[in-house]
Amino acid sequence: MKTMKAKFTVTMLAIISLFVFNKAHAQYVPAEVKSIVGMKLEAGQAKLGELGYEVCFSSLFGKKQDWFNEKAQICVTVKFNKKEEITEVSINPETSECQKKLENARKIWENYHDGQAPVSDAKIDEERKKLADAGFVVSYWVNDVAPGRAAEYWVNESAKKVKSIVWETLGNKWAMTHDSDYSMGKNPAPTK
Repeated sequence: MKTMKAKFTVTMLAIISLFVFNKAHAQYVPAEVKSIVGMKLEAGQAKLGELGYEVCFSSLFGKKQDWFNEKAQICVTVKFNKKEEITEVSINPETSECQKKLENARKIWENYHDGQAPVSDAKIDEERKKLADAGFVVSYWVNDVAPGRAAEYWVNESAKKVKSIVWETLGNKWAMTHDSDYSMGKNPAPTK
């Protein structure tokens, strides 16, 4: 009799576990998300943003990104090719891991701010004036661009040039002003 009860209990636990496991993994890629397959990566990223997704992971060489929709609690993996065309979108069942990655990404983006930094120093202000006089306009600044350093990015659209002013965060002392890649002219932080 005990053996029969034990077998029944084990069988019921197995059935319940299977049901719970299948339900948790039964997510599907929403049609509006699937529609980005074939799009250029930049257009697909914009569409995902419109749909409430935020990038939470981007592989350096693997040609894939994870995007998480906090409201829907859905994580999708977007794969793309060398031509930056989206080739596949699939469900990433690691929802809690995606959420943790998103929280970490948000902490990084908290360091990015539009406009001029609330910092003043004679040399930093002198560098700002030189850039403004040369047709540059401040775009954004980054706190902790490197350990102990912050930077302000200035853009000259007509010349297609970007310069950055870097300073030590301890004491706000100017460190350098140098050329930056033109792609650095726009704040890369996601907008809400």
